[in-house]
Amino acid sequence: MVQYLILGVALLVAVILISRWFESANPTRLAKVLKWGFLGLGGLLAIYFGVTGKMQLALIPLALTFLPLLIRGMRSAAAARQGGTPSPGKQSGIETAYLRMSLDHDSGEMHGTVIRGEFAGQDLHELSQAQLVELLNECKANDEQSARLIESYIERAFGDGGHEEESASKQHSSSRRAPYQSATAMSRDEAFEVLGLERGSSEAEIRDAHHKLLLKIHPDQGGSDYLAAKINQAKEVLLGSK
Repeated sequence: MVQYLILGVALLVAVILISRWFESANPTRLAKVLKWGFLGLGGLLAIYFGVTGKMQLALIPLALTFLPLLIRGMRSAAAARQGGTPSPGKQSGIETAYLRMSLDHDSGEMHGTVIRGEFAGQDLHELSQAQLVELLNECKANDEQSARLIESYIERAFGDGGHEEESASKQHSSSRRAPYQSATAMSRDEAFEVLGLERGSSEAEIRDAHHKLLLKIHPDQGGSDYLAAKINQAKEVLLGSK
């Protein structure tokens, strides 16, 4: 009876101490302790069942202990074969005189906000086809970079017949066939933003982001030659001519 009382008091003290530690513990450290605690508990249960001759029961804690590790290893190996770990939700950012544009890495969709002119403050998807053509004409008169992005956006949104006013876009369409050469200097911070990467990313991550982005917005695939030029420029700023 006394033994059970002592055991009960010890368990109560242990619960109190553990609860206080949980409240003040660092989340990262807590997760690590719990992981190794469960691994240790699973191993002890497996040893206990093995020693007592209950090998079938010993397989249960072994499976519960090592199956998550096996699944995680298989996922890591699959990601490595695909050329790196996935980066969901990443976006590349570009800003011109008229536009603040972003490119979603997962879907390849372009989003943009007008920051100057008649439609300032409006998102591109809020504008009608006629309003986009009107914005295109304004950009062509004032900023070539913005005009190239708007034309690319219109073609992606409405297809080859996207322009309601063919006379307003013929001259600019012919100019798009010539590759765009960026003459604007780019800082390293801007280069990381264009590629959708954090400062300090590795060379492999830079090359991977550059390759994947070009596949999504290459002019031959109906993308933007301006964006393609900026992505190439970002890679050169970060890696030189490697």
